[in-house]
Amino acid sequence: MPIKKILFAVILSLFFIHCYAQNKSYKRGVAYGYHSANDMQKFSENISWWYNWGAQPENAIRTTYQNYNVDFTPMAWNATGIPAVNNWVRQDAKVKYILGFNEPNFTDQANMTPSQAAAAWPSFQAIAKSYNLKTVGPAVNYCGNCVTENGTTYTNAFTYLDDFFAACTDCEVDFIALHWYGSGNSIVGYVNDARKYNKPIWVTEFASWDYSNPVQNVAEQKKYLAGTVNFLERDPDIYRYSWFVGRTNSGQNAYPYIDLYGANGELTELGEIYMKIPVYDPNYKFQIPGKIEAEEYYLMSGLFAEITEDTDGFLNLGWAENNDWASYKINVTTTGTYTISTRIAGSDTGKIDFLVDNQLKATLNTPNTGGWQKWQTITSTIDLEAGEHLLKMVIKDAGFNINWISISNNTAPSTSFDIKTVGETCENKKNGQLVITAKDQGVYKATLNGVASTFALTKIYNNLAPGTYDLCVSVVGETTQQCYTFEISKGKSVSGKVSVINSKSVEVEIDKGTAPYNVFVNNQKAFDTSATQFNINIQQGDVIQVKTAIPCEGIITKKINFFDEIKAFPNPTSENFEITLPFSQNQVQIAIYNMQGNLILNGNYAVINGKVSISLAGEASGVYNAKIGVSEPINLKIVKI
Repeated sequence: MPIKKILFAVILSLFFIHCYAQNKSYKRGVAYGYHSANDMQKFSENISWWYNWGAQPENAIRTTYQNYNVDFTPMAWNATGIPAVNNWVRQDAKVKYILGFNEPNFTDQANMTPSQAAAAWPSFQAIAKSYNLKTVGPAVNYCGNCVTENGTTYTNAFTYLDDFFAACTDCEVDFIALHWYGSGNSIVGYVNDARKYNKPIWVTEFASWDYSNPVQNVAEQKKYLAGTVNFLERDPDIYRYSWFVGRTNSGQNAYPYIDLYGANGELTELGEIYMKIPVYDPNYKFQIPGKIEAEEYYLMSGLFAEITEDTDGFLNLGWAENNDWASYKINVTTTGTYTISTRIAGSDTGKIDFLVDNQLKATLNTPNTGGWQKWQTITSTIDLEAGEHLLKMVIKDAGFNINWISISNNTAPSTSFDIKTVGETCENKKNGQLVITAKDQGVYKATLNGVASTFALTKIYNNLAPGTYDLCVSVVGETTQQCYTFEISKGKSVSGKVSVINSKSVEVEIDKGTAPYNVFVNNQKAFDTSATQFNINIQQGDVIQVKTAIPCEGIITKKINFFDEIKAFPNPTSENFEITLPFSQNQVQIAIYNMQGNLILNGNYAVINGKVSISLAGEASGVYNAKIGVSEPINLKIVKI
């Protein structure tokens, strides 16, 4: 995990200038340049700004976008774009910020050395001073084809910024700008590195587009988006962020699965998730007694959100290490002893401390639940005083995820009970179970979701659907009762991904499913294993199947077609791109056609480390078709912007 740094407790005062409804984040934006009026109307419900790498809005919305309470941020893509930015802000009094320059350390983007960017910045800065605007600095990223100056090749984004600021000592840069396409929670370390400049940060492009660990489908991109956006939304040093991109020509179901928009004015599944991430309100206080969603923290260090598979909630916190923490502002209605319940899932035992105003109030030991999405509720008691406080959850012994924290009134009968839940075996079976066992013989009343019944020692509820249940148990004749909120977990279907390693082998990674796994190739059993990651020997055209120990969980099936693994990056591209091949060979025949069917490139290209480098320099912007003749031709759509 990247180096973790405690988030600054001081929220930038600049942020509080803007007050929006809770479904509309001032931070959230999109990087896209082809909005229709319908697109703008739809995305403006939840998004506050956009940019299109140009100096003025796209034609379809140029005269109307201000009707939607959305900011347009002009960009000087490189030094030649500065006059166009000046021309637009002279016309548009609503502009607040200007961006410059786009990935200057990339030779195929703005292509500016630090000294060249520093030399151009005063002209850009003069626009901001003339119109009382704020400047967003050069948008950097780690690169492959990079500019070089004085013997330094600027593969490192921060080396570039260091030298830019050293060459530009009188420059005024109000915000740092970053681009990021790493996978997992890698953006955390990247943002942490940028904090050294002591300036608020704009992340103006981000998505999971990492060829070393590529997303396999829309579901994986959704997981990345949800965790990353929750982090950016709630980090006080992040001023604004924008997803890349609104829409691609390849569509929402093609790699890299990044489209927020589907048809005109409609959102994709990914777009719906982007709009759904809770908006950060640093002044919000959870009312106690009540429930706290773990991902809706006030401040945090080290943790990271992900889409939960629990039956209750949208996100959970994970990626925990010892001494990671999250804090929450709470308002306690009445002084007293409360029951604190925490929803956890993990593959090891662990421990959580709960502090109130930095005083230790409760410690909960977490069990091994059998997996990172196998959820259980654990409880303890906590003494709270009425009033406003800061509740801090500290991970003392990691090995689990956290979905929510519930703090409820503590009332207990004169006996105690063991409560056991059994989740649904498979999706849609609705066969969950609840078993209540009293410690002592007697007559008891159980009330489940408002329906009461009596029992002597044991009460069993069968055929329960997945979901949240409220249970209160009492001794008949006594007024006190013990109440619980518990979950019947949803049954799972097997899921995983199959990745080509080379022309003779694939790797299978199981995300969900009950071991052992039976592996078949062309309907013949190859082997069984309890490992969640394993390799299979294959040939072109083979059909592999992976079956779990529970038949109703389903089957992973994949027909091996090496040519499905051929991909282009970056795509869209401004000029240069690479085609990645799934197995080793020395050269490959490639022909590229424009949309009119004219052949513009044709030849045998060298394959170096599984990649072919191609340039569309001198060709017009538009859509091209690359025909790759490995052993069977395959067509790739290439977009030049």
